[in-house]
Amino acid sequence: MNKTKKNIYFVTGNQGKFEEVKSFIDKNEPNIILKQFKTEIPEIQTLDQKAIAIQKAIKAWEIVQKPLIIDDSAIYFENYYKFPGIMTKYVFKGLGFEGMVKLVEEGNKAIFLLYLVYINGPKSFKIFEGKCSGNLTKPIKFYGNTNLPYDCFFIPFSTNKTYAQMRKTKEGEKYFHRIKALKKFIKWWN
Repeated sequence: MNKTKKNIYFVTGNQGKFEEVKSFIDKNEPNIILKQFKTEIPEIQTLDQKAIAIQKAIKAWEIVQKPLIIDDSAIYFENYYKFPGIMTKYVFKGLGFEGMVKLVEEGNKAIFLLYLVYINGPKSFKIFEGKCSGNLTKPIKFYGNTNLPYDCFFIPFSTNKTYAQMRKTKEGEKYFHRIKALKKFIKWWN
């Protein structure tokens, strides 16, 4: 799409998420200068994750009024209907690590799903999906990033390592749902 350097804002209050995205973009797309716009965007009340991501992007555009990306990530446990889904952050805050250990069934399947939205005008946006399927595990203690609490519960198919164990490794890029969406975004960008 674009061969000149361009500033794009990543709208997120989560510093860990920003660093992950910035690191990947810096390595893979030198024509994008990623900057953080630190804020939380209110979410509409719906079980439609894609609608939430689009609405967040539109709200973010109203605030920033510059090209930006925003994402919405959720994990879905196979044995529960759309749960924790869009309430991922709030479920963990409510239950904590010990509560999640009680809720998780060892070996049950789960899907991490992310929608990344690039927007450069009030009605001009593009959506990129990242998905990873795997099994749930019951860790003995919490480890990993507190901003990514489900990472220690999730093992992608075809590996025996959790997301938390693969964080900041080249191996992890093969599995991380956010990286999968970013790869699609960069391919489209070029």
